[in-house]
Amino acid sequence: MTRPYLKLCGLHSEQDVEAARSSNADYVGFVMAESKRKVSPKEAASWLERHKLPEKKVAALFVNAPLKNIQEVVNVLSPDIIQLHGSESPEKAAETKQKFGLEVWKALPHDEDTIKRMESYLTKVDGFVIDAKVKGAWGGTGERFDWSHVPKYVEFGKEHGIPVFIAGGVNPDNVEKLLPYQPWGIDLSSGVETKGVKDKQKLTRLEKRLNKNE
Repeated sequence: MTRPYLKLCGLHSEQDVEAARSSNADYVGFVMAESKRKVSPKEAASWLERHKLPEKKVAALFVNAPLKNIQEVVNVLSPDIIQLHGSESPEKAAETKQKFGLEVWKALPHDEDTIKRMESYLTKVDGFVIDAKVKGAWGGTGERFDWSHVPKYVEFGKEHGIPVFIAGGVNPDNVEKLLPYQPWGIDLSSGVETKGVKDKQKLTRLEKRLNKNE
């Protein structure tokens, strides 16, 4: 079984970035929207300058942000990926991709219409993040959705040749239940935190479980 790609999202301190540096994460994410994990692009850029992460791609996460706000972040942080985590339309996603020439990922909550919505974003985005649907939140809640639905997202990704990450409540204690579905990627945040800080021990435990299943 091939190890899924790992994305470590919601880094919001220098300690988090250092933990990410020593991890096997393939992607790291910074939240630019209103959230308990929000950071400024200047802070994130300074942490990355001190703790080089040359092997990891950087995602900047936005929620319904005007293009000028995204531009300000791109100018300072130079992310590899723009992740749209709000109610952005397929047209807004396409406009964002065209303007910045960067990868654009769309986060969508899991429900009965998610596959249909994913189809509307095809050719306009470069990847998807499927998260739990929680009223009044755009993600990062630690809630998980019913993983018996994961196979349809995995199949969608394979059929269309597009990365699909599974997010929401993934942690070292339950990741082995997700792995048999062979997701392309796993998006982690609160599941590898202790008191709001990325926990190296939890990351190591999770990575050992991934390696055991390779």
